Amino acid sequence: MKQIKAYIRPALVDHVIDMIEDQSADSPGVAASEVRVFGHPEDTDPLERTHLAKLEIVVRDEDAQGVIDIILEHAQTGRSGDGAIYVTEVTEAIRIRNGKRDREAVHSVVEEPGSG
Repeated sequence: MKQIKAYIRPALVDHVIDMIEDQSADSPGVAASEVRVFGHPEDTDPLERTHLAKLEIVVRDEDAQGVIDIILEHAQTGRSGDGAIYVTEVTEAIRIRNGKRDREAVHSVVEEPGSG
């Protein structure tokens, strides 16, 4: 499994999430939060502060590249401050509600009442 953290422009959050959701009936859950970012844009010396949105998404390995491609396509404006994407390995995932683990814990298909 992979965790994708994407820092994108706040105005693009809903659009990017909609595009991820539209990829299939098995779309991953997305956590979104507003963050303050401190960094050095290309070719600048002073530290700049800006506001971005952070998307956190855990997906099965085979779904990671598709989600990354969607973020790249729909969050890119071509201007400084578009953000960044980081991908890390997830060694374990546990769904608190039902104790499902790993691949089953990140599977987002809605269960029928009483089945989980």
